[in-house]
Amino acid sequence: MKAIEPIVADILGKLAQCGIQVYEQVPLQYGLQLRLIHEDEKAVLNIYHSAKKGISLVIGGKTNTQIRRMLQEIVGEQVSQQILQVPESKHSWSDWIGSDESGKGDYFGPLVVCSFRANREVEKRLWAMGVMDSKLLQDREIKDLAQRLYRDFPGLMNGLVLMPKTYNRIIEDMRKQGRNLNDLLAWQHFKVLEEMLSADDAPDGVLVDQFTSRKTLSQLFQAKEIDINLVERPRSESDAAVAAASVLARFQYISAMAEMSRKFNMGFALGAGAKVDKVGREFVQKYGTERLNEVAKLHFKNTTRVC
Repeated sequence: MKAIEPIVADILGKLAQCGIQVYEQVPLQYGLQLRLIHEDEKAVLNIYHSAKKGISLVIGGKTNTQIRRMLQEIVGEQVSQQILQVPESKHSWSDWIGSDESGKGDYFGPLVVCSFRANREVEKRLWAMGVMDSKLLQDREIKDLAQRLYRDFPGLMNGLVLMPKTYNRIIEDMRKQGRNLNDLLAWQHFKVLEEMLSADDAPDGVLVDQFTSRKTLSQLFQAKEIDINLVERPRSESDAAVAAASVLARFQYISAMAEMSRKFNMGFALGAGAKVDKVGREFVQKYGTERLNEVAKLHFKNTTRVC
């Protein structure tokens, strides 16, 4: 956007002078997000423009960090006055639920779906405490934020963790019916959301981080005759409720992985690459092929390389 080009150029120069690296620039509907790293700390700086409010700068990330203090100094009083300003929302709801998952692309560990309910006041508190897409956070930051979410917002969240043994049984049954992982994800999102929507005070809508172009989740709601404004949108973690859900889902995932590591006395690699194959072979040598279903998603191609 031409309206923010001058301020972006000025901020990029100041970031470089302070040794803060921009590792990604992500276009936003009303501006630009700079994803930043300094030593082992990450943060984001969202730069927004609107005809009514002009240019707004919003810092995201853990509050008590050196990179955040540096960013506040860089952008000066303008951000100090607007740090708690909520980015322009992509929806007009005053009360809504966001939903996201973790573990979909990881061979080891569970598949987790979490949802979080927010209103505009809760949204401000989420931004202020540094909630953002969990992919931008380190594990220690995720643990800290998740614990604060559980403490400060009881009753506003729900989740479902499918450990590998259960996951493998369900996905195998679905594959026999000609369905796939996206169908399982839709079912898991639906189960989590259904419980939150059973209350008398229904929200204005539900926003889900899109995991397939098919309308699988919408079809489940229609089949159950649940009348709710459901939106499935890519990169929905820019929404505070979805971001909170992503933090909770990742926290549940890394917690389950830590418990698996303690149980089997070995570390489990993330993702589905060569390191994962190496760990898989070590697990099979130690515990046998028959126990692989306790730690891994067996329909991944990794299984053929591990066994």
